Amino acid sequence: MDSKYSTLTARVKGGDGIRIYKRNRMIMTNPIATGKDPTFDTITYEWAPPGVTQKLGLQYMELIPKEKQPVTGTEGAYYRRRQLMHQLPIYDQDPSRCRGLLENEVKVMEEFVKQYKSEALGVGEVALPGQGGLPKEEGKQPEKPEGTETTAPTTNGSIGDPSKEYVCEFCKGVAPADSPVVYSDRAGYSKQWHPTCFVCVKCSEPLVDLIYFWKDGAPWCGRHYCESLRPRCSGCDEIIFSEDYQRVEDLAWHRKHFVCEGCEQQLSGRAYIVTKGQLLCPTCSKSKRS
Repeated sequence: MDSKYSTLTARVKGGDGIRIYKRNRMIMTNPIATGKDPTFDTITYEWAPPGVTQKLGLQYMELIPKEKQPVTGTEGAYYRRRQLMHQLPIYDQDPSRCRGLLENEVKVMEEFVKQYKSEALGVGEVALPGQGGLPKEEGKQPEKPEGTETTAPTTNGSIGDPSKEYVCEFCKGVAPADSPVVYSDRAGYSKQWHPTCFVCVKCSEPLVDLIYFWKDGAPWCGRHYCESLRPRCSGCDEIIFSEDYQRVEDLAWHRKHFVCEGCEQQLSGRAYIVTKGQLLCPTCSKSKRS
């Protein structure tokens, strides 16, 4: 059976190359009535947590550092776009966006993508402590992967058990009962994170749009999750699906991309020098030092 995230795919918005996840996008406005002026001051967010009330969404946004809040036209919005492209590169999910995949490699990649959507991909859920996993609509039960832990549901929209102390999975600090937290259905609803603590276990960067990949008991960003399973080419930045590639220490290259970054000559079978991640032939390395 397909995962509920099997249709969660990125598309290019306009011509600017910005990746937007279709099922995780929402515009939220914040009307603020001003004194004698009946007009509204409207703040538009390029993204807000899906499936929450505006009140809870605004509470969540207030917990995010101001410079990272995705308000349209601000540095926070540009930061989000950069993170989308870095954490969720389109060529990690769509074979047609990769350059030069062989037919057998396309099939390997398609299976790779299908598997991570089924086993790892998820979108964080924002709720008050003790409210994670509750139905969004009356009578509708939440989907939960097999083997995950759950807590007994309380009345939807109310604060959870006031006698229970909720602890952030990352920092181990207390999560106030009236302050939103992030849940991961793949982790189980007995675990929660402060909004600023829902980060990639590898790079410690906030998970953009709450999109995560679950592995080894922790959330990963898409980039580092894919790299944990297959090598990434230092030349083109794409995941390598061929078994024939060049590796130097912890770096890898497609054979065709194992070239000098200075003069672009092929270096397979030739002398080379790797300095600070840069691959050079001896001649170009010497000229850079001089």
